[in-house]
Amino acid sequence: MTKAVFTLISGVLFFSVGFSQPVITANPVSATNCVDSCVMLDVSAIGNDLLYQWQQDTGTGFFNIGPSEVGNDTLYVCSEGLAAPSSADFRCKVTDQNGDSAISSAATVTLDSCLIPVADFYWDWSPTEICFTSTSSNAETLFWLFGDGATNSANLTEVCHSYATDQIYFIKLIAYNAYGQDEIEKPINLLSINELTSETNVFPNPASTFINVQSYKTIEFVKIINMQGVLVNASQINASSAELSLEDLSKGVYTALISIDGKVMQHRLVKQ
Repeated sequence: MTKAVFTLISGVLFFSVGFSQPVITANPVSATNCVDSCVMLDVSAIGNDLLYQWQQDTGTGFFNIGPSEVGNDTLYVCSEGLAAPSSADFRCKVTDQNGDSAISSAATVTLDSCLIPVADFYWDWSPTEICFTSTSSNAETLFWLFGDGATNSANLTEVCHSYATDQIYFIKLIAYNAYGQDEIEKPINLLSINELTSETNVFPNPASTFINVQSYKTIEFVKIINMQGVLVNASQINASSAELSLEDLSKGVYTALISIDGKVMQHRLVKQ
């Protein structure tokens, strides 16, 4: 906004035009800031003898940051002392020599780790299909390759797949984000995996402190694997029954691999 100013000097009337208050001509723009780096916010305004006061809002309202200075139209926002993910809003109050002011619109600076993804997954069995679950970190997009020519590009964290024949397959997961990609490949041997037969019993299930494993045949070993595919317990049995302690296991879902007559059978186990 402008105003006309008339001044009489030595009988001569002078006319001038001034700004009645500052006018913001360019607002700061939202940006993403990586850990251990800075981003720059700019504001532009027109007016007389402008002072720039930057303000920040982290969720409780705007407050002044730094001094109000002439020419302070640029703010550097650095990530030091902050943890990703987080964000804050910034704006600038522009004041002229008359005390009139204008405030820019707010820009949001989002702090991101900017780390490339780390791909990982585990799988679980059912009588008709194998189900895969991604445990990847920093991933925005997931692409599955099931080892038999089939793929899945629907960006699914959990996906199931049926195989036509029992053999060894190599499953690959590729994880993407804006900063890069990572991939991991794991083999799965369907030749050695069978569902628990009626001749073998595992109880109680769910269990809290122990399980009993019984069979009409000799049980060679029992291995317990967590949902990340990590072996957490292995017991050599060489008998038709055994009691196995679960006291060292955290609550959750596990897979028990039971070897009988050279064949490994799997059974879902719940620890309460």
